[in-house]
Parts: sequence; structure tokens; C-alpha cells
Amino acid sequence: MIKLFNKHKKRNESNHPALDKTDWPKHVEDLNIDSFNEFIKRYPLSIIDFWAPWCKPCQTMLPRLRRLERIYQGKVAFGRINTQEEEIIAKKYNIRGLPHFGIFQYGEKMGSTTGVQSVGELKDIINKYLSK
Repeated sequence: MIKLFNKHKKRNESNHPALDKTDWPKHVEDLNIDSFNEFIKRYPLSIIDFWAPWCKPCQTMLPRLRRLERIYQGKVAFGRINTQEEEIIAKKYNIRGLPHFGIFQYGEKMGSTTGVQSVGELKDIINKYLSK
């Protein structure tokens, strides 16, 4: 199930510096409490994988995220945060099921989905946000 928030307004990107290709991550970033906020605020669209080491379905998602990262290089930033180590962030975003994917635009949570997703399902979600 995809949970979209009613925040479909076009973001004023003029308030944010333009990013060139070298500014975008070249892989799925491992995030922690120190890097999380800076990461989600920096990019016009970021997908954050909330996961835990004991979660078998979470382990199936990393190769899919790596594939998506190559497809959307320079358009979407992908990050992962270990909810077992970073409980404060998991509580802040009310993460109750894993894997959980948060969709952020310049730091604002715009939507989320929980559970194993295929590459195609995640592409559909990403394309909805890129087309806004």
C-alpha cells in the first residue's frame, strides 16, 4: 500500500541550489542520525529505505534499490537507515513495519510505502513524484 500525502503542490526549487551530476550520490547511501537530515533536505527527491539486519524481506530490497539508483542517477537520491541502530529516527517517522520506504522532497516527507516492492512498483511510485 502506498500512502501519499496531500502535498502535491509544486515545490519552489529556486530556494534550493541546482545540483549537477557530481552532486548526486553514486550508490545507495548508508545514513545515520548525523547524516539523515542533511541527506533528505539536499535532494529534490529522495527515497529512504528503513530497514533492520534481522529483517529478511529488507535484505531482498538492497539489490533492487541499487538497480533503481543506476536507473535514476541524477534524478533521485537513495539512502538506507538501520532502524535498529537509529531508533530515534524510526520513532520520529512512526515506522511500524519493515521494509518501509519514505519519499522525501527537500526534507519534507511526501509519501511512504511498507513491505517488499518490486522494481516496477518502486519505479511507478518514483515516476509519479518526478512528473510533478
